[in-house]
Amino acid sequence: MSHRRILLLACFALVLAACGDNAGTDTTTTIATSTTIPPVTTTTSATTTTPATTSTSAATTTTAGTDTNDLAEGSGCQPGTGPLPDGEWFGLVTSRSGDSLEFDLACWFTGEGAILASAEDGEESPPPNDYYVRNANPETREVPVTGEVEVVFYPDGDPTNETTVSYDEWVDLVAQRGYELGVWLDVEDGVIAGIREQWVP
Repeated sequence: MSHRRILLLACFALVLAACGDNAGTDTTTTIATSTTIPPVTTTTSATTTTPATTSTSAATTTTAGTDTNDLAEGSGCQPGTGPLPDGEWFGLVTSRSGDSLEFDLACWFTGEGAILASAEDGEESPPPNDYYVRNANPETREVPVTGEVEVVFYPDGDPTNETTVSYDEWVDLVAQRGYELGVWLDVEDGVIAGIREQWVP
């Protein structure tokens, strides 16, 4: 065998030996993949539902169950029958004498009372000039008076010309005016203690 052939065989043997050392060995490179899923954070907002509050106020009628005559000024206009009781009373003077007045009691209303009473009577409401007179009872009363009584009076109907006169003077002046006059009587112990004319526009 030639020297050259021996050299080739030696190389071949070395190659086989190298291959044999790796036979049956499977080298696998594993790439570890780490996939981290971030935790899901769920935030729950508390929703508070407050029901709407409905406030209902019942309408209040001041006249419910109330006689509108009770809203009249002064001592009112329902003193009952018989002599006029002590108090302050509005009405019309239908006749006069030296010692008494013939008095037609009436109801004098102003403000809210005038509005309610005039509406109840089917009259214009609110009434003109903010007053209303109700005179549903034609009965008159004779009310005693003394000559010493003074009367607050408007001789020409002008409220800026208010005059205080004696009862006797007033009787004469009223006779000249020639109409029924609305007045307030101040009654004490069953006798007229003062008279005041009611001015109207």
